[in-house]
Amino acid sequence: MKKLAVIGANKPLEPFYRQAKSLGYYIIGIAYEKGAVCKQYCDKFYPVSFVEKDKVLEVCRAEMIDGITSFSLESALPTVVYVAQKLGLVSNTEECVRKLTDKYTMRKALDTAGIPNPRYVIISDTSQLEDLQVPFPCVVKPVDSGGSQGVTLVGKKDDLKSAYERSMEYSHCGKVIIEQFIDGREFSVEYLSCKGMHYNMQITDKVTSGPPYFIELQHHQPADISSELHERICDVVEKALTALCVENSPSHTEVKLSSNDELFIIETGARLGGDHITSDLVRLSTGYDMVQGAMELATGCFRDPDIRNKYFSGIYYFSSLTPDVKNYIDNAKEYPFIVETSCLNEEINDCKRNGDRMGYFIYQSDHKIIG
Repeated sequence: MKKLAVIGANKPLEPFYRQAKSLGYYIIGIAYEKGAVCKQYCDKFYPVSFVEKDKVLEVCRAEMIDGITSFSLESALPTVVYVAQKLGLVSNTEECVRKLTDKYTMRKALDTAGIPNPRYVIISDTSQLEDLQVPFPCVVKPVDSGGSQGVTLVGKKDDLKSAYERSMEYSHCGKVIIEQFIDGREFSVEYLSCKGMHYNMQITDKVTSGPPYFIELQHHQPADISSELHERICDVVEKALTALCVENSPSHTEVKLSSNDELFIIETGARLGGDHITSDLVRLSTGYDMVQGAMELATGCFRDPDIRNKYFSGIYYFSSLTPDVKNYIDNAKEYPFIVETSCLNEEINDCKRNGDRMGYFIYQSDHKIIG
């Protein structure tokens, strides 16, 4: 039985924990104890914050782990790589961590490699807004946050300050990025990379609420695109992964196709994609368990994946923006394509970020279910 150290144990990681546990891994959870709902899946649990790198290293060395991961928790990646490098385990390099530290360093690395991504500017004080020259509409978001937290589309200069202040509430480093808004379709692209070889798992159609907050409301696999566009997306993503030094890890890349048929890399994370995309949807649409592949990669026994588009899969989120989804959740037994549902007891009336969604249903089918 392989020993797997997992950094982080909060609610969004639960689908990954469940899957890793079902695969027979011996799980050593290392996380700040408050909110550690995934503790129940751990064979051992250490209440240590991932900020304390050397304490985490001490635990992992004592436990003689075979691999380390943070599943989809991006903020823990510096610790994951630090520990893996110290113990001679499979991981990306410190250079990769530096390039993916935040959206600014990522943009610089992509620019250097000549990979298309939105134009941008970084600010850390409201005084910088006065003379700011940016095209409108533009997107304002924290440099170092995810999950659509603090993201706002701004249509005119008068609205920049309030959007900036909202983004700053979610910025850990006290910086905000203001970037060119790319109109058009949005995709997420999942990869596993081993020794610099990149293996495409799936491309997902993403449906958001649109402006101003871009809440993710639906994901569908495989993306409804031509083989030519599939190749173009894979080509630009693989170039981005190489430029960002993603060599030994899963990755989740957001891509937009503009109305002018141009592809732009919005951002990349050297981690598993959240929102059930990699924990469930890839497995349901291709028959390949991406969580298992990522764990095999982390523990040094990765095998070339066999990826085939067998089915259609997806997820619909219930929120104040999508009240009709609740009917499917409540009556799931009437819909044979529904494989999983979840719903909160509380009601959130104002949906401004992914964390404000109240439930979901996941489907698998031999035909498209989009509507």
